[in-house]
Amino acid sequence: MKFIIIGLGHFGASLGERLTNMGHEVIGVDKNMDKVDDLKDKLTHVVCLDSTDSAAINTLPIANTDIFIVCIGENEGENLMTTALLKKMQVKRLISRSVSTLHENVLEAMGITEIVRPEIETADRWALKLSNANFVNLFEITKEYNIVELVVPAKMIGRTVMNINFNKIYNVIVLTKLKLVSEINKLGVSRTIIKAGEIVTANTRIEENDILVVYGHRDDIKRMLRENE
Repeated sequence: MKFIIIGLGHFGASLGERLTNMGHEVIGVDKNMDKVDDLKDKLTHVVCLDSTDSAAINTLPIANTDIFIVCIGENEGENLMTTALLKKMQVKRLISRSVSTLHENVLEAMGITEIVRPEIETADRWALKLSNANFVNLFEITKEYNIVELVVPAKMIGRTVMNINFNKIYNVIVLTKLKLVSEINKLGVSRTIIKAGEIVTANTRIEENDILVVYGHRDDIKRMLRENE
């Protein structure tokens, strides 16, 4: 996939390096030339520009980029202006960083549904989430074994846990099942949240909009998703 990361502070730089090392094409953007120079040999490409300038932003390969991530943390105003510009340009997928509860509320009011919170989420964790479209959330137990919240792949919908046989075929354990639901936040903006799940039995049926919480080796989980796309 192709990423553009705007804001190359500690979190943005770490995320960019991790995604690059995973084989993705990453363009790093910052208005600070020193930060750009530091990463010129670590990311696919780096660009020095002011992301609040619409003319400058338009020089980036917007149409060919899968995901834009606004990682600006030092200046909330620049973060919001950059996010607003990208939102107006209707980029394919937009993720923005929040630095406070108020900032997060403003992003939600702008219609941003994917928000990075570096204080509680690491760059490594986000890199793993972004590398697989089905991953909603991920918790590393060890470097190889994870607990993953994932969107149910199409071929599993309508089948039971017993029929899919997660443990025997994929060596993956299903811990619980969650549900995606819509709610209205304090600002009156609709957002999608994950609702608490249910105990999973052999007869539990997998439904559309379900989120499965599974445990297993990272490679086994990825194989399970590939075979059920």
